Amino acid sequence: MFLLCSVGGQPVNESLMELLVVLDALKRSSPKRITSVIPYYGYARQDTILWPRVPISAKLVADLLAAAGATRVITVDLHAAQIQDFFNIPLDNMIATGVLADYLRVKDLQNVVIVSPDAGGVKRASKFRELMIEHHETPCIAVISKQSARAGVVESMQL
Repeated sequence: MFLLCSVGGQPVNESLMELLVVLDALKRSSPKRITSVIPYYGYARQDTILWPRVPISAKLVADLLAAAGATRVITVDLHAAQIQDFFNIPLDNMIATGVLADYLRVKDLQNVVIVSPDAGGVKRASKFRELMIEHHETPCIAVISKQSARAGVVESMQL
């Protein structure tokens, strides 16, 4: 059985709870397998410990999905590869970069600039740039430098 549900709607907590409740209902119908397809994995950015006593919510969500009944999870472009290690059930992280590059190639775009939303995304932007080079003049890469006032609140941004 496949269940398609994004954990990214607003508010994220309601999307997550809805997914967990549906997984539990499906589990009670005794299917052999339940594969949860999650195009957007909410809480994916909460994947590291920045200071003591901070939760790793991405791991907690992985545990909740398994406890609710998922036997496999399919995601698209996780925020960080390390999230795959948080799962105690099989996880398939589908990478959409190639599909997006193919789509943009046929558009015959000029003056392409690939923008990384932060320093952590430069590696992904560089890989995407390599895919785009095949059919374009060499695309430029721009990086946004963000200064945060506190978690989730951006004070200033520079390109």
